[in-house]
Amino acid sequence: MRTPQDATRGTDAVESTLAAAVLRESVVGARRAARRATRALRQDGFVLDEWLVLDALAGADGLTMSELRDATVIDKATLGRRVDALVTRALVYREVDALDRRVIRVHLSSRGNDVLSGLTARLAHGEQADTPDR
Repeated sequence: MRTPQDATRGTDAVESTLAAAVLRESVVGARRAARRATRALRQDGFVLDEWLVLDALAGADGLTMSELRDATVIDKATLGRRVDALVTRALVYREVDALDRRVIRVHLSSRGNDVLSGLTARLAHGEQADTPDR
């Protein structure tokens, strides 16, 4: 005889299986998108992490490295190297915070904004080209 607990266990198993399938498809989809983006960005000499930094800065009035790390989910050492490379290319710049001189904020330069627009258009075009016709 089935008890209510048996029905609950069966429902829990189905929900767990469904959750795992959704998670798997999300991760696989994200990896595929990252690969396509990496290929598209490489044509202009950029890596995905650099685009993520530029994109995060576009919607902000300067971010600390900690805020940038949270926005991009890039580890601290890699983020430092990526920001340094973008500073070298004059796409971002560092500035001491007006309220707390101990804080350094990273800002998107006007040149960086122009480059970001081009890269984002390339990524959007690449996504459209990879989207199957429906």
